[in-house]
Amino acid sequence: MSTKIADIIDAIHFISSDPDGESEAFLSLSGGKIHYRSSYTEDFETVPDDIDDETKYLPIPHKNDLDLGLALVFEFVAERCPSAEDEVRAMFRKRGAYSRFKDWAERHDLLDDWYRFEEEMTFKAVSQWCIAITKSLF
Repeated sequence: MSTKIADIIDAIHFISSDPDGESEAFLSLSGGKIHYRSSYTEDFETVPDDIDDETKYLPIPHKNDLDLGLALVFEFVAERCPSAEDEVRAMFRKRGAYSRFKDWAERHDLLDDWYRFEEEMTFKAVSQWCIAITKSLF
């Protein structure tokens, strides 16, 4: 099986961006292809009939399953601007929090740092997930 880590990251972003939480992605254990099941993909992909067979397809995790959601934001703030932890936590008590957080990061000249941190931590978490599933399969 050969799959690019970037493809897995793209799949995580896809399913994690679904506001209804109904999108799914599956990694074929035989060929490494990623299949998507979502109301957004019905027009361009048909998933295999046996997609729910975990001996053949592995569900791709949501970013929150890898602590890449809110936990990542708070980790970044704790490292880069600990004095703003209460302010940032308050942002996440209402809808539109990520937009407000990115505005805040830009005002504090931290937006590029945030994107770099998010990318590095995502790569690290997905790499660890891949290692864990490889060990459990073989």
